[in-house]
Amino acid sequence: MSSRPVFSASRAISRRAFVATVAASAGVFFGQPFPAFAHGAPAAAPKSAARPLHKLFLLDEPRRQLLYVDEAAPANNWAIPLEGGPAWSMQLVGGNRVLVALPGKGGYREYDMASKKSVREKFDKARYSGAMSAIRLADGRTVLACEGGGRARSPVRIFLFDKNDTERARWEFPQISALRLVRATPAGTLLFGSNKDHIFEIDLAGRVLREARVPGAAYIFQVSALGGGRLLAACGYSGFLAELDARNKVVRKLGGRPEPAGLKFIFMSQFQRLANGNTVVATWTGHRGPDSAKGQQLVEFDPRGEVVWKWHDANLAGSILGVIVADGIDPSRFHPAY
Repeated sequence: MSSRPVFSASRAISRRAFVATVAASAGVFFGQPFPAFAHGAPAAAPKSAARPLHKLFLLDEPRRQLLYVDEAAPANNWAIPLEGGPAWSMQLVGGNRVLVALPGKGGYREYDMASKKSVREKFDKARYSGAMSAIRLADGRTVLACEGGGRARSPVRIFLFDKNDTERARWEFPQISALRLVRATPAGTLLFGSNKDHIFEIDLAGRVLREARVPGAAYIFQVSALGGGRLLAACGYSGFLAELDARNKVVRKLGGRPEPAGLKFIFMSQFQRLANGNTVVATWTGHRGPDSAKGQQLVEFDPRGEVVWKWHDANLAGSILGVIVADGIDPSRFHPAY
């Protein structure tokens, strides 16, 4: 663990301002009431233990689309083609809008769910190349995280934009060359996986607060705080989720190989911990459209590590990189974690 500065900043952000961005909200979903939720427990437990039915936002990488899927009422399903896609991150930012990061375009875009149109965007392919993750803060500012690219592997860069999408700050991390999703914590820090098997927690004052390694991990896609210093990480091509304790020791895994009969854990990407302790994770299967036929696109683990639900519709979607379980989530409200 290190406390030395690791990047240069064009402008500092107060910790208090960033902490204030991590909040939770509750309400109704498209006019249907659901229970309130708090950070770390955003989705209501399925009423049917035998066969959960979910409402889902999905990022389909090979077919370059954002999907909404209602298992109980498929007539409600819709899709938004992602011009310049695919997208690698998404967040519900309020007003029935979703924010996505588009590495191929170099920036971020906000879509209105009703019109299916872009209503806000910020792109500069040269400056924001490798834009993997975009986060909207509660005060209206946006954080954009870009990984290094090319053979030289330039450093990871993180940018801050004001409410008008004007760049206000830039930070560089020379020892980090790759990342996928960036997630805010209730403490006002940022978590992400990098360099294949490493986890970093950083603040916005130039310090690495925590660094951990997950043995056997291959391109950690997402890291989220569970409370009490515990972390949960989706470990990419290793095919498992790893839970770490406050001392950075792996204390349990979900998934892994050999897989149970009828399941394929080729790559674990975005996940969500539900209120009942279950975990839904996207099980990406490849970059090509037909790759979705290789295996299920989503699975749900119960707290014992047993798979209690899976989703596979190769006609509707390609390989799924991102998932938000929308049960109990009101997209008209701002959500800091989803």
